[in-house]
Amino acid sequence: MTTTEIQELLTGLMRGIDKKTVLTFEPRADPAHPGVTVRLSRDKRIGSLAIAEDDLAAAQTDLLRRNRLRTALKRARDRMWEEERPIFSTKVAHTTPDKTWMRPTQGGRGRR
Repeated sequence: MTTTEIQELLTGLMRGIDKKTVLTFEPRADPAHPGVTVRLSRDKRIGSLAIAEDDLAAAQTDLLRRNRLRTALKRARDRMWEEERPIFSTKVAHTTPDKTWMRPTQGGRGRR
Protein backbone atom coordinates (compact mmCIF):
# COMPACT_ATOMS: atom_id res chain seq x y z
CA MET A 1 0.00 0.00 0.00
CA THR A 2 1.17 3.51 -0.68
CA THR A 3 1.19 6.22 1.94
CA THR A 4 -1.64 8.10 0.23
CA GLU A 5 -3.85 5.00 0.33
CA ILE A 6 -3.05 4.50 4.01
CA GLN A 7 -3.73 8.18 4.70
CA GLU A 8 -7.09 8.08 2.89
CA LEU A 9 -8.18 4.89 4.64
CA LEU A 10 -7.24 5.99 8.15
CA THR A 11 -8.49 9.55 7.71
CA GLY A 12 -11.82 8.32 6.38
CA LEU A 13 -12.28 5.97 9.32
CA MET A 14 -11.23 8.62 11.84
CA ARG A 15 -13.58 11.25 10.39
CA GLY A 16 -16.46 8.86 11.05
CA ILE A 17 -15.41 8.63 14.70
CA ASP A 18 -14.32 12.17 15.55
CA LYS A 19 -13.71 15.02 13.13
CA LYS A 20 -11.61 17.11 15.52
CA THR A 21 -9.03 14.45 16.31
CA VAL A 22 -5.84 14.90 14.27
CA LEU A 23 -4.39 11.69 12.86
CA THR A 24 -0.76 11.28 11.80
CA PHE A 25 1.12 8.10 10.99
CA GLU A 26 4.64 6.94 10.37
CA PRO A 27 6.02 3.59 9.17
CA ARG A 28 7.33 1.23 11.83
CA ALA A 29 11.10 1.08 12.14
CA ASP A 30 11.09 -2.71 12.59
CA PRO A 31 11.30 -4.44 9.17
CA ALA A 32 10.33 -7.80 10.72
CA HIS A 33 6.87 -6.41 11.56
CA PRO A 34 5.80 -4.06 8.74
CA GLY A 35 3.05 -1.60 9.47
CA VAL A 36 2.42 1.89 10.73
CA THR A 37 2.26 3.67 14.06
CA VAL A 38 -0.74 5.99 14.25
CA ARG A 39 -0.68 9.01 16.56
CA LEU A 40 -3.91 10.66 17.59
CA SER A 41 -4.09 14.11 19.15
CA ARG A 42 -6.84 16.43 20.25
CA ASP A 43 -6.24 19.51 22.38
CA LYS A 44 -3.67 18.37 24.97
CA ARG A 45 -4.56 14.70 24.78
CA ILE A 46 -2.49 12.22 22.78
CA GLY A 47 -2.79 8.54 21.95
CA SER A 48 -1.06 6.02 19.74
CA LEU A 49 -1.83 2.76 18.00
CA ALA A 50 0.26 0.26 16.04
CA ILE A 51 -1.36 -1.31 12.97
CA ALA A 52 0.09 -4.17 10.93
CA GLU A 53 0.40 -3.83 7.17
CA ASP A 54 -1.72 -6.95 6.64
CA ASP A 55 -4.60 -5.36 8.55
CA LEU A 56 -4.38 -2.21 6.45
CA ALA A 57 -4.39 -4.15 3.19
CA ALA A 58 -7.30 -6.34 4.27
CA ALA A 59 -9.32 -3.33 5.48
CA GLN A 60 -9.52 -2.01 1.93
CA THR A 61 -11.50 -4.99 0.66
CA ASP A 62 -13.00 -6.76 3.69
CA LEU A 63 -15.70 -4.92 5.65
CA LEU A 64 -15.15 -7.06 8.75
CA ARG A 65 -11.46 -6.15 8.90
CA ARG A 66 -12.32 -2.49 8.23
CA ASN A 67 -14.72 -2.55 11.18
CA ARG A 68 -12.02 -4.06 13.42
CA LEU A 69 -9.61 -1.32 12.38
CA ARG A 70 -12.26 1.33 13.08
CA THR A 71 -12.93 -0.20 16.50
CA ALA A 72 -9.20 -0.14 17.29
CA LEU A 73 -9.03 3.55 16.32
CA LYS A 74 -12.09 4.33 18.44
CA ARG A 75 -10.65 2.53 21.47
CA ALA A 76 -7.37 4.40 21.09
CA ARG A 77 -9.32 7.67 20.94
CA ASP A 78 -11.40 6.72 23.98
CA ARG A 79 -8.25 5.84 25.97
CA MET A 80 -7.09 9.43 25.52
CA TRP A 81 -9.87 10.56 27.88
CA GLU A 82 -9.22 7.98 30.61
CA GLU A 83 -7.65 9.30 33.76
CA GLU A 84 -4.55 7.51 34.86
CA ARG A 85 -4.68 6.74 38.54
CA PRO A 86 -1.87 5.22 40.52
CA ILE A 87 -2.41 1.61 41.52
CA PHE A 88 -1.66 2.26 45.16
CA SER A 89 -3.03 5.51 46.46
CA THR A 90 -3.73 6.91 49.91
CA LYS A 91 -6.56 9.08 48.66
CA VAL A 92 -10.10 7.94 49.28
CA ALA A 93 -12.36 8.10 46.26
CA HIS A 94 -15.50 10.01 47.22
CA THR A 95 -18.51 9.31 45.11
CA THR A 96 -21.72 11.26 44.89
CA PRO A 97 -24.46 9.83 47.08
CA ASP A 98 -27.11 7.84 45.32
CA LYS A 99 -30.51 9.53 45.48
CA THR A 100 -32.56 6.40 44.81
CA TRP A 101 -32.89 5.41 48.46
CA MET A 102 -34.72 8.64 49.35
CA ARG A 103 -38.26 8.43 48.07
CA PRO A 104 -40.53 11.47 48.28
CA THR A 105 -43.53 11.19 50.55
CA GLN A 106 -46.84 10.51 48.89
CA GLY A 107 -48.72 13.29 50.65
CA GLY A 108 -51.03 11.40 52.98
CA ARG A 109 -54.31 9.72 52.20
CA GLY A 110 -55.62 12.00 49.47
CA ARG A 111 -58.75 11.34 47.47
CA ARG A 112 -59.73 7.91 46.32
